[in-house]
Amino acid sequence: MNITFIGGTGPAGIGLAARFAKAGHKISVGSRKIERAENTRDQVLALAGGGDVTAGVNQDVVGSADVVFFTVPPEGLRPTAKSLGPQLAGKVVVSLTNPLSVVKRKVVYDYPEERSLAEAVQINAPEAKVVGALHEIRVSDFAEIERRIEGDTIITGDDEDAKKVVMDLVGEIDGIRPVDGGPLSNTGFVEGFVAVLISINFKYKIGSSYRITGIR
Repeated sequence: MNITFIGGTGPAGIGLAARFAKAGHKISVGSRKIERAENTRDQVLALAGGGDVTAGVNQDVVGSADVVFFTVPPEGLRPTAKSLGPQLAGKVVVSLTNPLSVVKRKVVYDYPEERSLAEAVQINAPEAKVVGALHEIRVSDFAEIERRIEGDTIITGDDEDAKKVVMDLVGEIDGIRPVDGGPLSNTGFVEGFVAVLISINFKYKIGSSYRITGIR
């Protein structure tokens, strides 16, 4: 599968790209500046121990993608989605950014006017098939690619086929179980709960996740 990471120069993009490259997927890393994309490509290759990884500016790397991961900070999410909207038409786009900030170990949840950042991506790229995923996983865990990540992730989206593609892909990450959480409009509840999860982690000095029980 061809997987592109937009804004993939941070820990989430680097770690996920390395994991999927190691699994045999074709990876493209995008950034607004080619130098940053190339530097990130080199980090991904080093972390994965090789693989098919290319770099380019955002507009150039989405064309051949089957799935596009938005690993973009909250403030850059809307303009990035809007600028790439035409190229994202018909593509599966994964939003995993949370509208959070941390100030002196206190978590601040910045309520999006669109109800969730995933819905903000959908509004700004209206013809994309947006799916919310991996909100609950601590981004630093992705880069420890030999490490099993224990936790469930709730997958949301309005296109059932796109949601299945993402669930299958996420299910390749050792230890993570994807759980269908319904339509994209439910994503705000997931993004919001991450603020609670991080607060628990700060309080108890742990790196917790959660499991949904009763699913067979």
